[in-house]
Amino acid sequence: MFIIDTIKPDEATGELKLLYKIIKKNLGFIPAHFELFATIDLQAMTKFLEYNKYMMNHEVIDKNILPYLRLYIAKKEFRKYCINFNTQMLLNIGSNDKIIKNLENEPQNIPFDKKQKTILLKVFKALYEAEKFNNTDLEILYKLGFKHNDFFDLLSYASNFISRSNSTFAHKTQLFLSVST
Repeated sequence: MFIIDTIKPDEATGELKLLYKIIKKNLGFIPAHFELFATIDLQAMTKFLEYNKYMMNHEVIDKNILPYLRLYIAKKEFRKYCINFNTQMLLNIGSNDKIIKNLENEPQNIPFDKKQKTILLKVFKALYEAEKFNNTDLEILYKLGFKHNDFFDLLSYASNFISRSNSTFAHKTQLFLSVST
């Protein structure tokens, strides 16, 4: 239970009820932190879902690299709830437990083709070794068929995930989730 009362799916009406239905259709369940987010700021939750829908339907980025990206960042940023949540997501899609456990130290072992693996590794480099990221990195992506916007989309998604973790809302969410478990 959260410190504040969240609006549960069976209590939701109108736009929130529709959002819960969409979330359940896509994830199979409604995560507790989505209930909290929707209760606190429905408009922000709607924008968040629209943005995630765009990334899940990206024309060149495999949607299944997104939980790997989030888990990698969550491990780097010591976000226990996000580690647990994304680990479970990866297990649910059949990911190898050993790859999940070693992701932070061996991200090159993610189970994707060279193209998808390369863009993800370049995003990690841009985030955590920005001083080493250069035009050569972009050229490698271009040779694999990526456009500048493809890289920007994934980097923006990653940056958004990091910023949410460092936002006041994220800290409050982490507090509520810690108290509730």
